[in-house]
Amino acid sequence: MIVFKSDSAYKPFKPKRADGKLDTFVAGYFQPGEDVNYITLSTEGEDADTFGTIFHEYVHFILNTNFGKSEIPPWFNEGLAEYYQTFQIEDDQKVKLGLPQGDHLRLLQQTKFIPLDQLFKVSSFQLLQTGNHSRSIFYAESWALIHYLIANGKSTELDKFINLAVKDVPPETAFQQAFQMTLADMEKVLRKYVEQSSYQYTNISFKNKLTFDGEMQATPLDEAGSNAYLGDLLYHVNRADDAESYLTTAVKLQPNMSMANTTLGMVKVRQRKFDDAKTYLAKAMAGDQKNHMAYYQYAYLLSREGRDEFGYVRSFPPETAAKMRDALKRSIALKPDFAESYELFAFVNLVNDEQLDESIAMLKKALQYQPGNQKYAMRIAEILAHQAKYDDASALATKLASTTDDPEIKNRAEGLAGQIAQHRQYDEQRKKYEESRSRSGSSTGSSGGGVGPPLLLKRKADEKPMTDEDWGKVQAVARLRSINGALRKTDAGENRVMGQIEKVECKGGVTFTIKSEKDTFQLQSKGFQELYLQAFVPEAMNTPVGCGGDLSKFIALVTYKPKTGPKTAIRGDLTALEFVPKDFRILSQAEIDSPEISADDADEVDVSETLSTPTEKRPAETPRDLDAMRREAMMKQIKENLRQPAAGEKREMGFLDKIECTPKGNFFYLRTTSQTLKLLSNPTLPPQIILHTNDLEGVQFGCQLKAIEIPAVFVYKDASNQKTKSMGDIVSLEFVPKSFVLE
Repeated sequence: MIVFKSDSAYKPFKPKRADGKLDTFVAGYFQPGEDVNYITLSTEGEDADTFGTIFHEYVHFILNTNFGKSEIPPWFNEGLAEYYQTFQIEDDQKVKLGLPQGDHLRLLQQTKFIPLDQLFKVSSFQLLQTGNHSRSIFYAESWALIHYLIANGKSTELDKFINLAVKDVPPETAFQQAFQMTLADMEKVLRKYVEQSSYQYTNISFKNKLTFDGEMQATPLDEAGSNAYLGDLLYHVNRADDAESYLTTAVKLQPNMSMANTTLGMVKVRQRKFDDAKTYLAKAMAGDQKNHMAYYQYAYLLSREGRDEFGYVRSFPPETAAKMRDALKRSIALKPDFAESYELFAFVNLVNDEQLDESIAMLKKALQYQPGNQKYAMRIAEILAHQAKYDDASALATKLASTTDDPEIKNRAEGLAGQIAQHRQYDEQRKKYEESRSRSGSSTGSSGGGVGPPLLLKRKADEKPMTDEDWGKVQAVARLRSINGALRKTDAGENRVMGQIEKVECKGGVTFTIKSEKDTFQLQSKGFQELYLQAFVPEAMNTPVGCGGDLSKFIALVTYKPKTGPKTAIRGDLTALEFVPKDFRILSQAEIDSPEISADDADEVDVSETLSTPTEKRPAETPRDLDAMRREAMMKQIKENLRQPAAGEKREMGFLDKIECTPKGNFFYLRTTSQTLKLLSNPTLPPQIILHTNDLEGVQFGCQLKAIEIPAVFVYKDASNQKTKSMGDIVSLEFVPKSFVLE
């Protein structure tokens, strides 16, 4: 806990708002962290304002840490936090719980309630997307329901209801079972309750006074220690640049102070100055060999060094992985309940495909310390998927996607669930394909494939013995029949055409440009997860299908549902892509079902494109550079997603030197190769800031921001202003990887 002697002393250490300005109205706050939790306040604040927010956020911390947002319904999480927000203690002996919240009551008395069945179904992610007014009603109604249930002695029924809800019992059914009344009846009771003029609250008197002072130990801080703690606080409220000056002062006064060196190393990691970070973390480990955070952050630094500009890493070199594991083992030995060490250890193993069972055990131990941590649960789901334990991985990912309010966890969970669905489709079709080849091969003695009845080789009476070339043709036809039999069956109303995929574009959905023998046309889909994907040629099996992907070298069987209504550029909705050999043709059902085949029937098949003959081996395929392909696809996607300048606007690429806040307005200084532009931020329509790179993780864009040496594509209105001496209004700012080229 950090207590400031006055509000003026407190002001520089308050958190920043979304616009980057200090939130000066904050009277106190609780800041959770992976290594430390901070409570800050001023001696000048009003008790209700100062402590209310702290109590509220602390309740969230307890619930989320011990149970998790995936296990606690948002209405209960917020309602209970609001209930304890008015907690009061008098004379170190008397406690008041459940004091009424006037603002909530006034809002509910003047506003229509959210129906309870809707209130109970709101997810954490949906709550974040809700407008301020609707969110205020949600908070107020959740508080009122919790207050009514506690005040009327219905805690047992509430506990039963929550347990049923966590088991996915429908709200109406769960509420009826727990409270023996319908939701409609409860809404009437709650409406009547908030219209009362007085409310009960709970008084608790302890037999003996709470003696906090006797249990606390006070240690005076010198100047170095004060600067170290203030810098650490600023780092934890995502003000790394502001933290740097305090931490630098601390290490100048005491060069070997482990805490200051550790946090300064973390600041340098955030700034991607890895060499500097390594120097400070080495000093931190040398200065205090019992500092678990120094060892953890050193391992984290090594993991960041190995990632590319998109944040991906294919594998860690053995020596680097060994260093990370050694540092993490030291961290765990020093502080076993610091759960982040287990998660990073598991990440290293997952990347290198090693010790996966041990990693899951580690993550489960981490969850014993923090049962509600969704990041740890997400890592378990990823490892399970890597082990092909798709049922367990899918169930966990689906649950996380539906309950989290963290966009990163949500995207990872939804992406993993989609990948598992595709793997299942692929495995199912692959199994069917191999079974058909096996059945056919047992009749012909070849490695070809087929479906239906056993394949019989028909020979004419005067036919000469078959040559190797004849056998190759027979095998090729068997493979052709096998693929035809393994194709996805078309549904009613679907069309199928063979062609090449020239482009995959992602703009408000996904658009595929298809070139067939007859014409070129476009199909659309909402995304990639719902598409049926299959590959019957080895080189296509490991090729990613995504935005900007290059699929033009493959022949695809394209299945789609034609659009009805007025004619548009989009012909229909894509449902399936099946990649086939270049000589592939669709056989009739009679050809597939026929049990006989001769070498003459196979004359039209180009053996070199399907199956090697016994006397001629196909050259080995050159492995595709998957990292380069992924990088190219992601760069292409960034280019397509960049904001296009409208009429009267210009687009350039440069670097953000600073953000200057003045009485005349806030100005962005953007440096290009030829000049530095001073652009005004419109107060009613601030610029849209988008990150297409992980290099700026945790950066807050606000006043006094230091220069950022990460390129940005920016759009601005070309209208100079003599009064402000600006060259226009900034519209958007999109940070891109360092190797990005704007064309």
